[in-house]
Amino acid sequence: MVRMKSRAAMAIVALSLLTATDAWAQEPDSPEERELDGSNPPALSEGDSEAGPADEAPAPDEAVGQAQRSAEDEARRQAAPGELVDPVEEREARQATIVETKEVDLSDEEVKDELSPDEPPVGTVALSPAQAPAGGVVIAGNGDSFAGPWTLTLGGYIRAGYTAIGDDPNVALIGRNDGFTMADARLTTTGQMDNGLGFVFQFDAGSRLVRTSQDSPVEELALRMTDVYAYYAPLEFLEINVGQFKAPFDVEDLVSTGNLLFVHRSVANRGVQNVEGYNVDGLSAGRQIGVQLRGDYFFGGEDDEGPGISYALAATNGNGPNASLNSNDRLAYFGRLMLHWGDEIALGSAVFYNDDTFGEEPNRVDRVRQGWTADLQVNLFGASVLANVVASSVDSPDLPDDPELSALGYSVQLAYQAPFGLQPAYRLATYDPSSSYGGESSVIFENDALTYHTIGLNYNAPTYPVRVLANYTLTTEQDARRLDNDRLDLLLQLSW
Repeated sequence: MVRMKSRAAMAIVALSLLTATDAWAQEPDSPEERELDGSNPPALSEGDSEAGPADEAPAPDEAVGQAQRSAEDEARRQAAPGELVDPVEEREARQATIVETKEVDLSDEEVKDELSPDEPPVGTVALSPAQAPAGGVVIAGNGDSFAGPWTLTLGGYIRAGYTAIGDDPNVALIGRNDGFTMADARLTTTGQMDNGLGFVFQFDAGSRLVRTSQDSPVEELALRMTDVYAYYAPLEFLEINVGQFKAPFDVEDLVSTGNLLFVHRSVANRGVQNVEGYNVDGLSAGRQIGVQLRGDYFFGGEDDEGPGISYALAATNGNGPNASLNSNDRLAYFGRLMLHWGDEIALGSAVFYNDDTFGEEPNRVDRVRQGWTADLQVNLFGASVLANVVASSVDSPDLPDDPELSALGYSVQLAYQAPFGLQPAYRLATYDPSSSYGGESSVIFENDALTYHTIGLNYNAPTYPVRVLANYTLTTEQDARRLDNDRLDLLLQLSW
């Protein structure tokens, strides 16, 4: 009887060792994996061995349970002949189950923020001129040895579309060049250091350069600089820029092209170009080469909350972008001030003065260009509003008999973004390139004002960096510029 009990005990111990060995063979490889499946054993105290004494073997009841599990595993293998169970796949499946059932200690709002992608911009509130280009992905830095002290970010967008302009029966150039267009192809690289030193380097592969022939409205595209400047921010509310940047004037210029609610900026800003109608320059100051001081300060905290102000002061050449030198030895000056309530409401105003020179020797003429603008932006509950007025004048002391030429433009745009990504929009824009603003009448062309109604329907993809814009513009022009040139613009934008 004693011998039979001893043999039974030895059988139980042997069975326990066999099942324990099978469990050890399927044990996770790393401490982290052992923590995931709950099999991480307690740390061994000094003097203990991994094998452990014989009395540390599993208890008889545990050994029986392990034997039953081993028998069930063997039965499953026999029930599916030819299918081998991969221990790694089995372990990964077990870990995935554990992760899925792991309790997450987050509130409903936190879970929503974790699972929902960032919504695309729905409005046009511009904290510029106090902010550099946003977006992009970090491509170097954060400990990368080859990047040194720099953190480098890469971003940009591609905007391609289709334009169709009504065929005017009396002017052969209007409406005869419908087709696909490469609106923008921007690539932006930014770099910054912990000491406030940084740079912005952006170029556009869709810039219009020269006409393909003397009498053709088609223009060749070229690669050109857009924003290229170095900056230094020694204080929270002070940043110094040196290079080529957007002049701190018209608010439409300060809104990033990637965030526009319409395919093009308003007629007051960009004028009439190419085969859209009778060409006329807009009131945009565009990009300039020079030096700029800018900054912002919010009294509600660092996250652009509550009341705040932003400002910019710039001294530039005054002759536009991508020009090697000034057209004379006098500078152009810009100043802008904005009052904010977070990034929801902004009220701004700006002025500029430019003592310019144009023409070729010996017919060079000095002229004084100056102007002002005021604007209001609101972005609340998915709805956005932008209203602005821009005025400018040009006077030449070298041509005292010529009247002062003044221009006035304004625009109002409204949009609402629905939760599922659709965004209807409407804009009213009026531009009088030869108004009587500023005193005496300076009208050169009678009845040449332009009024454009643009109806838009956009789709801002909720889960992808893709936008689709569809615009139809109804042109209402006075007699001197009247044409049948209503326009359809379609555009696809992909950003990164």
